[in-house]
Amino acid sequence: MIARKLTGNAAVDAIATMAVTGNVIPATWYKTITTSSGKADLVAINILSDVLYWYRPREVRDEYTGDIIAYQKRFASDYLQRNYEQLSEHFGISKRQAKDAVVRLEELGAVKRIFRNVECGAGMMGNVMFIAIDPKRIAELTYPEQSTCPDPMTKKRHSYDGKDPDSGTPMSEFRHRYGENSPDIYKDYSETTERLSSDQPTSQPGKLSCDKGDGGLAETSDEFESAWEKVPRSKASQCAKEKAWRVWGETLGCEGVDEDFLAKTYRRYVIQQENAGTEQRFIATLSTWLKPNRPVAGLSLESAIAKRRSERARIERQKAEREAEARRQQEEERINRLEAEWRDSDPVARELWAKAWDFSGGFDHLSDAMGDYRAYRDEKLKPG
Repeated sequence: MIARKLTGNAAVDAIATMAVTGNVIPATWYKTITTSSGKADLVAINILSDVLYWYRPREVRDEYTGDIIAYQKRFASDYLQRNYEQLSEHFGISKRQAKDAVVRLEELGAVKRIFRNVECGAGMMGNVMFIAIDPKRIAELTYPEQSTCPDPMTKKRHSYDGKDPDSGTPMSEFRHRYGENSPDIYKDYSETTERLSSDQPTSQPGKLSCDKGDGGLAETSDEFESAWEKVPRSKASQCAKEKAWRVWGETLGCEGVDEDFLAKTYRRYVIQQENAGTEQRFIATLSTWLKPNRPVAGLSLESAIAKRRSERARIERQKAEREAEARRQQEEERINRLEAEWRDSDPVARELWAKAWDFSGGFDHLSDAMGDYRAYRDEKLKPG
């Protein structure tokens, strides 16, 4: 495509022909969304810009007049459904980086994580993460110098105070001019979300450990992380991880096993199922595998513990046999020493012993002589 001469600058004219799309990042966010060191939190900024894109309404225009007649939300539910895996793949970061960035945004007040059980075609999916936003807080981050008094254009275009418009207020003062029959999409955010939550009850408990204000899961051990790496991706939610970490600690206290044993055994279980061609949805997650009396096909924790106990019992038995053999040999050596000392001190015993080893008389003579020596020894020597 040949760029038209618009500005006289070849590069600028060439860029003008490109339909560049993507997320919008306000320049002020590099000052208002920062890390603890005061530097711009680039990961959190990019994630928030993507979330905000999905919360921006889609315009619906009249086919004949071209006027905006309505707005539609871009996602299906009442909140945007996102998980750390999707964010990490989209932005090319690790799941840990994605999780930490969302937690920082939540601490900043811009977003809130909501975990629900969702009914789908394959059944109930537990701990599905949704991301809600706080438009008022995002406005404060975007317009820090005017957070208490937005500029006239902002006031004209948006109204987040949740109050119904006065009957005498012109429509242009509280929303876009997009048609008399269009719904008012600028209702108070907290009121709207509260109503939607009450209208759409969920089986998720009201208070979850993964919905804590402190950012979620505490520091885990290296062995636990090694085991968690093998959990199927479709089941590796944050709530599932926190539940697994709790059951992990309970298992260590009840079963008397160490973390290294649990990690290696669960990894062997998953590898065993993968090699057998088992679908990921049928592979037990870590918390399910750890709980006792749970039906797990393949290498269960109970069978692994039983096998380990059997192996330890076999090792202990072999150790006891070796110790008994060593004691027997020591006792035999002690008796041989006592017999040698007695034989050296008894002339008759020395004579019989010498005959027992005199090969000149043949083997029959040796056998008879040894029998005479043993009979004399048993009569005279009391080694005990």
